[in-house]
Amino acid sequence: MDSNELRKLGYNYEYGIEVEKDEKKAFEYYMKAAELENAVAINDVGFCYRYGNGVEKDEKKAFEYYMKAAELGNAIAIFNVGICYEKGISVEKDEKKAFEYYLKVLN
Repeated sequence: MDSNELRKLGYNYEYGIEVEKDEKKAFEYYMKAAELENAVAINDVGFCYRYGNGVEKDEKKAFEYYMKAAELGNAIAIFNVGICYEKGISVEKDEKKAFEYYLKVLN
């Protein structure tokens, strides 16, 4: 199974599409896809950590995964890094850095 198929399975489990909703399984599939360098899945893992979906909430790990996906060019992750800087989520609040990340999404 390739990383896109694993990520899609995670998505299906997260939202209960054709399977019983199971956030823990969703996280496990996102993580498997993330280990294969799937940038969308890496961002999804960050989201799970940020909100505690299927895993214990950990905003520091969320930021780390958002940053990794952002470095791979994932626009949603770049935006999420901006949110972290804007709101001071696991990093020192820095509106200038937030703005810079928001601008990167447009480029």
